[in-house]
Amino acid sequence: MNTHMLRFSGPELTRLRNLIAEVGKEIHLVRAGDTAQPGGTKTALDTTWSRLVDMLDLGPEPEMCDCPTCKRPSLLGATRCGSCWSSLPALKGKEKLVA
Repeated sequence: MNTHMLRFSGPELTRLRNLIAEVGKEIHLVRAGDTAQPGGTKTALDTTWSRLVDMLDLGPEPEMCDCPTCKRPSLLGATRCGSCWSSLPALKGKEKLVA
């Protein structure tokens, strides 16, 4: 078993999520047009792709906000900006994330 960890930054993770979605759509289109698979039955490729997506377990795209100091994107709910380390305003009321 490979014990290497993949590490992606925010923009890289967004690109990975988009790429996974695109490949998933392409797999669906290939299956839908494949006369050898009547009724669009699930292929080995579909199954393998689903297993890979489940293993990556990327979750949804995180909500972002702009840092009031440097204007670069920061995670919504973070206490400090990941770029300039300025304190970020605390979330209030409806803005608070439910754990």
